[in-house]
Amino acid sequence: GINAEYGDLMGCCPSKVTPVVASCPECDKNYDATVVGNVGAELYQHIASVHSPGLGAIECVLCESHILVKSSQGFIDHLKKEHNFTAKNGISIECPECGLEFSSSQDELGDELYEHFNSWHISQNISCSLCNSRVNGEDYIEHLREEHDYITRDEMPNVVTDHANLLGAGVISPGLCENRAIPKPGDRVLCKWGDWQYFDSTILSFNKVKMEYYIEWDDQDPTDRHVKIENLAINEPPMEDEIGIGSKVLFHQGRYGANADLGRLSGVRWHQGVITKVSTDSQGVKRYSGEHTKTEADGKWVTYKDYCKWFNDYTLDELRCPPNIFDILDQNTDMQGKDTQCDIYISYCPSDSQSDSKAGLVKNKVKHDYSTMTDPAQLKKKLQSMGYKVHCQKRIKGSKELDLASNVTSIKNCKVFVCSISDDYAKNDNCRTEMQYAKKTAHKPVIPIIVGNGKSWEWQASVVGMLIAGERYIDFTNISFYDEKFEDLKTQVKGVVKEKQGGEEEDEDTTTDKPKNTKKDIFISYCWSNSYLSKEANEVKSLSGNEFNDPRRIKSLLAEKYADSVWLDIEQLTSGQVNGMFEQITSGLIDAKVVCAFISTQYAKSDNCKMEFQFAVKSLRKPFIPICVGEDMEWMQSVIGALVTGSGIPAVEMIDITNEKHFEDKIFEILSRISDHVRPPTSAAADHSAETEPDNSETESPPPDYCTAIRSRAPQPGDKVISLHFQYAYYTSTIISFDRENMTYYIEWDDGDPSGRHPKYNQVGLNVEPDEDDIGVGSTVFFPQGSYRGTEGNNTGGVRFHEGIVQSCQRRDGIMFYSGHHSRGADDGKWVTYKDYNYYFTDMTTAQLRIAPNVMDALFQMDN
Repeated sequence: GINAEYGDLMGCCPSKVTPVVASCPECDKNYDATVVGNVGAELYQHIASVHSPGLGAIECVLCESHILVKSSQGFIDHLKKEHNFTAKNGISIECPECGLEFSSSQDELGDELYEHFNSWHISQNISCSLCNSRVNGEDYIEHLREEHDYITRDEMPNVVTDHANLLGAGVISPGLCENRAIPKPGDRVLCKWGDWQYFDSTILSFNKVKMEYYIEWDDQDPTDRHVKIENLAINEPPMEDEIGIGSKVLFHQGRYGANADLGRLSGVRWHQGVITKVSTDSQGVKRYSGEHTKTEADGKWVTYKDYCKWFNDYTLDELRCPPNIFDILDQNTDMQGKDTQCDIYISYCPSDSQSDSKAGLVKNKVKHDYSTMTDPAQLKKKLQSMGYKVHCQKRIKGSKELDLASNVTSIKNCKVFVCSISDDYAKNDNCRTEMQYAKKTAHKPVIPIIVGNGKSWEWQASVVGMLIAGERYIDFTNISFYDEKFEDLKTQVKGVVKEKQGGEEEDEDTTTDKPKNTKKDIFISYCWSNSYLSKEANEVKSLSGNEFNDPRRIKSLLAEKYADSVWLDIEQLTSGQVNGMFEQITSGLIDAKVVCAFISTQYAKSDNCKMEFQFAVKSLRKPFIPICVGEDMEWMQSVIGALVTGSGIPAVEMIDITNEKHFEDKIFEILSRISDHVRPPTSAAADHSAETEPDNSETESPPPDYCTAIRSRAPQPGDKVISLHFQYAYYTSTIISFDRENMTYYIEWDDGDPSGRHPKYNQVGLNVEPDEDDIGVGSTVFFPQGSYRGTEGNNTGGVRFHEGIVQSCQRRDGIMFYSGHHSRGADDGKWVTYKDYNYYFTDMTTAQLRIAPNVMDALFQMDN
């Protein structure tokens, strides 16, 4: 494993560790860093001669081309060929940079000029591969220290875990490289060798035809150096949403000794395992337990020292994940072959399909009562009959093996990805791979549907469940509701795929994602975990509340009086795209005349619910009716509580309702409150005065201060902001522009740094003091901690901000003080070894804190 708190320690063995070493950020090659100046020069020379042009090659001052030179002759050849350089009288030549003349024998002219250029001019032209700034070669290590938090063993705190001691130590560079999904030459990896063991190595090349890597073992073993893509994993910790119950991982267990006869050094053994349990310890750190996937029956060696069938309580730092084969194919497959375009890609497990089972495509026969199950293959046929072009898993002609190249191409080119989820689906390696590729790499709109027999929902604890956590899905497990659920699927597909090839007659107005009559006067804002009907439909794991305070049930009763004027997410959201969902919610809130907010502790902890409520109340200044549901009042300490309390609006209490009479009384109270803002359609028709008196409650445009309210919360070009740079550290900057499609800003750093200038919308906060009702327990804030020095030619220095979670709010002498802790740790790739680091922040005021914009604020601001 690695100790992520202090960064990359991969592949170092105690026998090979020097007292202080520095690693190349491109290939991790080690250099003696005892003397900083020397290692800067050594590291520069290494980059200039080994890595690609532009990362450290000579930049010719005459033509500005980058020349990769490994000898003086290469440089002289370039001067002769491109610039007609010749020696004066055969014994002298001028430096093209400074004009210094060299006189010597013809054979030595090149060597002298090259050495001069290398000593006086080249070192000024090194380009940092991390930020592209130009750095003097001898100052390279200092640049890495200042700008990329590069520290040596003797500079880090005296805290080292057993795993760090196990793997040895060198220069620690937390987060120096991003988490890369696709292994490439130069990457540190773990590769399979022999009897199902994995060892440290470095990729040298990749064979696209054979789909295999050529590697070099860290222990210098000369054998088995050609590795298939499925037998390799990048030696970096995975992201949290990449691992769940059922995920295959690599874990370390045991060591091996050196063998002088083979020329092999000692090292650490890694093994393939499967996650069987995920837990959270007292410090909030996720722990993973599981067992070996291979046994003695598979040919695995199980008699080595320290062997155990199980591995327990590993952190993300100690695990590795194999690459997604679809990601690799994506980079190495021609995407423009025939028949690659499709409207819909349906991903499903063959064991969930009666058609596939009959065709003999199910390897391990499972006993399913297919008469009670929805067949995804039949869904494909029905969608095709409507004119959609639908693809699913293709197989190699004449074989039962999957045609992975064709499948990745189809997913890459589809308009929407429909994943047919079940326990079997979550356990199937190919299905998980398809879904992760579609959602995380290809960024496709995803429509989750639930198939299978519906008896078990274990998939929710898998990586599949994590990938759709909080999203709406369509439950096809009850075959008696098939027609109703298919209509739901058809509506969602139509929201993404707007043009069909023929077949079923088009409904009117299919040119928009929104259904007919989209303007709704009443917006229902609620958390699914408080809905009894949601729990009955298996849409949530647990319920906080009961049938007498179910927001969905209450909505249906409100609709009896207000007909088609009530907005509810499950009836209105039609697109599988994340931004499309936010846009529709934003539009619904803008159109609404009143918001019914069903508030609970679960509501206050939901990012989406907080987003809705803050946008409606703070930005749009909409009238709202707070309705207390769930089982407790812990939400009062949250930002939701601050907004409700500050408004002075009394809440409708529904927590303790246990009978129909009490329930009816509360419904009457809610209807009465709504009537203050919205006139029921029936009364408007009957009331003669409505024909003569204008209805001032209906406004076609926002109130006068409406856009001002939005402007004050959403950053726009020209605004001073706090923005994410690298390793979850934030700095002051100015917004230049906004990319609405990708929801990213383009910014200019106040310190002049040229790197990291495209943060996402939620990684930017206005550099202005927030209001008290913007912050409560559970709120995400940016807080100052630590400073940094300027670097000549790169930045001027300044104060660091960090993302944190507020844990307490206390008012003293009329001033509100906030305390909390970092929301990111070493496991997330955050740098935690900077000077003045403290996990906690204490007694900060609104003057010191900043907040990120609401995505709805950002969307609305850029549209207006």
